[in-house]
Amino acid sequence: MFFSFFNSFFSKSTPQSPSQNVCDDDSEQKEFFRFFAREENGYFYENFNLFYQDTHISIDLLFFIPYRGLLFGEKLQWDAETLQGATVKLPSQKNDAEPSTRLGRTEAAIRHKLEDILSFDSTVCERFIWLSRLSEDEFDTLDSSFHELLPKERLIFNDSTKESIHHKLCTLAPKLSEPYQKQRIMGSLQSHMLLVPTEEKSNGTFLSDEQKKFLETDYSDTVTSLFGEYHSGKSTVLIRKALLLLLNKPDVKILIITPTLIGGEILRNELVSLIEYGALKVELASLTFSTPAYTQNITEFAGFQSASVVMCDDAYTMEKDFLDALIAHREKRWLLLSFHNEYIPISDSTLILHNNYQKNIPFAKIPASADNALLTLLLELRVRMQSINAEEIMVILQDDERINDYKEAIDEYFRINARLLTPEFSLQYQNLDDLIITTPENAYGLHMPHIYLVTSDESEHYTYALSRASESATIISISNPKRGD
Repeated sequence: MFFSFFNSFFSKSTPQSPSQNVCDDDSEQKEFFRFFAREENGYFYENFNLFYQDTHISIDLLFFIPYRGLLFGEKLQWDAETLQGATVKLPSQKNDAEPSTRLGRTEAAIRHKLEDILSFDSTVCERFIWLSRLSEDEFDTLDSSFHELLPKERLIFNDSTKESIHHKLCTLAPKLSEPYQKQRIMGSLQSHMLLVPTEEKSNGTFLSDEQKKFLETDYSDTVTSLFGEYHSGKSTVLIRKALLLLLNKPDVKILIITPTLIGGEILRNELVSLIEYGALKVELASLTFSTPAYTQNITEFAGFQSASVVMCDDAYTMEKDFLDALIAHREKRWLLLSFHNEYIPISDSTLILHNNYQKNIPFAKIPASADNALLTLLLELRVRMQSINAEEIMVILQDDERINDYKEAIDEYFRINARLLTPEFSLQYQNLDDLIITTPENAYGLHMPHIYLVTSDESEHYTYALSRASESATIISISNPKRGD
């Protein structure tokens, strides 16, 4: 810890390890820190992980106080016995652009990350040092070099009171007239914990506590089942978990298996957006996307053989034999399987997400016979497309028996080229700039403003299809009455 801050502290005869006789119980002062954050309606973080470009910095202590800004600190476990007779000096600076101390590098990373994400930022950012094993009186007895480099107004000692800690931190960052927004500042510093900004939410949205807990939990050599309703954020945390693994362990190899090609491409695009928004740098070559169709022979698939982590999104859509093969050949890999809540866990490690990002979507149910279902759909689409673009609509058919007939009729009626989604559909060769026609199993990963579901009365599987809509849904319910002899 000594050399992380200064180049050298001691004469050659001075021991460089802290005394073992000093009490390490700092829980009371940590509670003082939490009290300060509560009093200021702010937030206190321990061991905060900051990722910027290809740099990973662990910040011992970090406060975000809306009316004051950011205060970050380094915890130094110096004690009086070890420092007796020692001197301290700053290391020589290699160049003007690179700070010579850990605190300096931390501040530079914070400022650069905020500037990169927010374009312009003037957030107050102040530093302090927590000497958790040194009292103020003991500090006063140290060599004058300590006093020259470490001004007491930035030091918190192991005998600092709740009141003195509050006073020092408030003095470092005086109160402002206008508050900083947490999602804007902390969302930038924790971009991997954020749903990136949209037109509706310009500063983004933080993940839920249970999602954050999943991201922060270290899983290895196990099978983990991730459960949740539709729109509970399973794919959201899966791709962020992959990103966090790549940030923490650059040499990790990850295989992500999705039900369809386009589903994997959507996840990959989301990952790239997170990387670009968060001013991060990761090795994308360490990440492989595949589908069950391309991964059938697990023992011979190179992406599986090289991976230490395998993630299956919407695993409940995949064949049981395929999942059994993944588990049987898992060896020491971490295997993550995401399921809908109605499925039974197949592992001892299980997490259930209780979030629901799906807002209440208005939907209409229109009865139709099998003979006029297509005509009913065309009439409904004609009304809708008077006010919106075709690319905002997805038509989901119960199965693919008549999918080509529906595409032909829709193309001819509206003079468009509707996109027919199959398991092989790829954004490498086609775009989604027109109305989409598909079946439930091929709608994975897609969310559209308006959904039209054509299904029979006997079908009870409305939930998944309707979960693809963000604004409205229309169910064209086909009745098939039994005819007498």
